[in-house]
Amino acid sequence: MADPSAFLKAAELLDDGSLPSDLPSDDKAVRRKPNLTDNQRLVMAEFLLKHSQGKARLPRAVITAAADQFEVHRNTVSRIWNRMKMAMDVGSSADVVMKQVLSKKRGNCGRKQKDYSAAMERVKQLPLSQRSSLRALSSAVGVPRTTLFRLLRNDKFDCSRLDIADDHLDDTKQTLANVIKAPLSDRNKRDRLKFCSSKVLPSGVFEDMINVVHINTKWCFLPGNRDAKKTKAMFLIAVARPQWDCQRQRQFDGKLGVWPFVVTNSQLNINLEPSIEPWVQTSAQPGHTFCVLETITKKEIQTMITSNVIPAIKTKMPSLLRNRPLFIQLDNQQMRLTPDDPVIAEHGKADGWDIQVQYQPAYSPELVVLNHRILKHISVEMTMRNITMQLSPLEALITGVERAFGTVTERQIDDAFLALQKTMECILLSGGSNNFDSQEDVTKKSLQHDGSLPISIICKKEALLACQSILNTGC
Repeated sequence: MADPSAFLKAAELLDDGSLPSDLPSDDKAVRRKPNLTDNQRLVMAEFLLKHSQGKARLPRAVITAAADQFEVHRNTVSRIWNRMKMAMDVGSSADVVMKQVLSKKRGNCGRKQKDYSAAMERVKQLPLSQRSSLRALSSAVGVPRTTLFRLLRNDKFDCSRLDIADDHLDDTKQTLANVIKAPLSDRNKRDRLKFCSSKVLPSGVFEDMINVVHINTKWCFLPGNRDAKKTKAMFLIAVARPQWDCQRQRQFDGKLGVWPFVVTNSQLNINLEPSIEPWVQTSAQPGHTFCVLETITKKEIQTMITSNVIPAIKTKMPSLLRNRPLFIQLDNQQMRLTPDDPVIAEHGKADGWDIQVQYQPAYSPELVVLNHRILKHISVEMTMRNITMQLSPLEALITGVERAFGTVTERQIDDAFLALQKTMECILLSGGSNNFDSQEDVTKKSLQHDGSLPISIICKKEALLACQSILNTGC
């Protein structure tokens, strides 16, 4: 057999069998090399078998030669050879010997798979009020939402195993909003174009909208049994753009408040109107009755704005906004107020403020910043939180809505304003149409993490040109 030293490519053995001093030392700080693939292990095994002697013995320096050729540590070669030797000592076939050198890490490394069977069994015991959405169900069973979504659609946890009815399984899916969009006339499209283009500065950047307060009304329900009559009430919600308050030296979070359309028996006439539904108050105020206004008229909206929204603006928003007009944006189809309403103008001009009312175009719910995931967040939070205090149904509903509104973060409101600007850009691009996808930009989180999230976006030039061409031609 040839001299084993002939297998050495990069070095020659010394007389004492040691390596030359000019070879790189093993204790030097070198970058760790990746693990050998199964193909590389098989090639190394063939190399060792080719140069082995009888009784599974290797000549001197063959392991070192293999280590140099495959650029690994000699201990790696020794481990592979020892596995082969153990198989050859018991008389195993060549195929069995070669299988011993394959990596043992496949299927035996990484984080161990968690057992969610106990958590999935708890799904059967949850009331329907905690299964109205995937997020509520995730919070109730203590399983991440994405993991729960995967488990519910895995054959490992199908409906037959959990004994869940089909209608119950529907409750675990995410609630989908109605995507039917109102048909728009040419006049509606032109109004939308005029409104959106008025929010673009001459430089092509959208206004920062720090002087605009968005209000909207929403029916809220107390989670409960589907068969029972739900406790419901209409709320008015008001938010503004989060901004720095120089006078108070703190950040304004953008939340102005949420107020229910309810009255007490002292505010009602002797004969209740058909639009009013009574609710019994708790023993905290005996003798009082809260009543929910089923129909909201111009008078109730006017009272809500003058009694709650305008005082909240003057109390919470930065006082520097007194130097410029401040607009309350609302939907004329719902509120039915005029921009020059004398009652609102009187309250808005008081204390040195200039608070005015402006309308968004008709059939344009996407131009309300509250519709960009804020109202959805409040609805989901309502289903996730259980009011444990001894309250009447209406009090529990009001408390739940207020707590859910309190969980809305400053970042969510700021994201909604940026999404509103992207929506306006899409309206300009589409010629005033509403045929476009939702503009919830998924890159905002990464920009926020880098600290490079802009206050206002730059409107695309083609959007402005498309808007001007339509408005100029009168189409």
